[in-house]
Amino acid sequence: MISPPPLNPTSLPATIDMKALSENNLPTHVIVLFPPRRPPVLIPIDADRYTHGFRAELVSPPSTRAAPYRSASNELRIALPLTSPLTIVPHPASLALLLLFGMGLETCQNDLAYRMLPASVVDEFPNAAAMAQVMSLSGDEEFDRRVQFNMGLWRNILGLGIKDTKIAELVRTAVGVTSEARKLRARG
Repeated sequence: MISPPPLNPTSLPATIDMKALSENNLPTHVIVLFPPRRPPVLIPIDADRYTHGFRAELVSPPSTRAAPYRSASNELRIALPLTSPLTIVPHPASLALLLLFGMGLETCQNDLAYRMLPASVVDEFPNAAAMAQVMSLSGDEEFDRRVQFNMGLWRNILGLGIKDTKIAELVRTAVGVTSEARKLRARG
C-alpha cells in the first residue's frame, strides 16, 4: 500500500504519480478503496496478475503499460491509472495481503497461516481441535484482532473470487479454527 494524496471519491484523478523502485515488474494500475471513516487505501497492482488470480473484474480504463520516467530530481516515477474491483471489498485492511498471495507474488502459504494465526496455534496443525484450544487462550485484544482480520479476509476471498483453491482452503481452515476458539471462549 502507498500513502494516498488527498483524494475525493467524487472527483478522482485519472492517474496517480508515484515513485518506482525499479524498472522491472512495474504495476499497471492502482486499486483505490474508500473505507468508511478512514483515509483512502491505494494498492499498486499488475492488472494481468489480478485477472489471473481473481474472478471479480476491475473497473479500469483501457491501459497500456505505463512507462517509467525520471523526475527533475532524477527519481524514477510512474503514472498509473486508478481502478477498483467491481464488487464491494468488505475488509480493506486485509486486501493487500490477499492480493499478495492471490496474484502469486508470494507463494509460501505458511507465511499466510502465520499472518492469520499465532505461531503456537499453527504449530498444532493439522489437529483443528488443538488449534482452536490454543487459540482460545490468546489475550482478548489479540484474539479479537485475529477474529476480525480472519473473517474480513474470508469475506474478501468470497467477494473477489480468488482462483487459487489452496489459499481459499487455508483461509477457510483458519476461519474455522477462529470460530471454534470463539465458541470455546464463550463456554468459559
